[in-house]
Amino acid sequence: MAASNKKVAREKATEAVNAWSIGFASVAWIPGSHYLMAAGDLTMVIQVGAIFDVDLDKRAAASLFTSVAAPLIGSKIAHSILDFIPVLGWAVKSAVALGVTKGVGEALIAYFNDCSELPEY
Repeated sequence: MAASNKKVAREKATEAVNAWSIGFASVAWIPGSHYLMAAGDLTMVIQVGAIFDVDLDKRAAASLFTSVAAPLIGSKIAHSILDFIPVLGWAVKSAVALGVTKGVGEALIAYFNDCSELPEY
């Protein structure tokens, strides 16, 4: 699954992050979905790492996700609170999930691009 170089890895990782973002946005409106999305967050970290030929176990992925997502923790809390606002809050949750996932994904791509030993081109 690893890309042949960093340029290809960035393209593949962006596609993967976009797919995760759309997937999360499509289920985020469901009350309590943020609990299920946490497992998806870890899987996304591992997948993006694999694209850059960086192997991570679940513990390392969780640690990295926590570091990368720390600035976005407020939006995760807001996402939880929106569970209690029927219809409008649920719709907003989808937009928040899309934005947060995209932001975290882009940070992961930058991180793995820096630490990957793949050639640039």
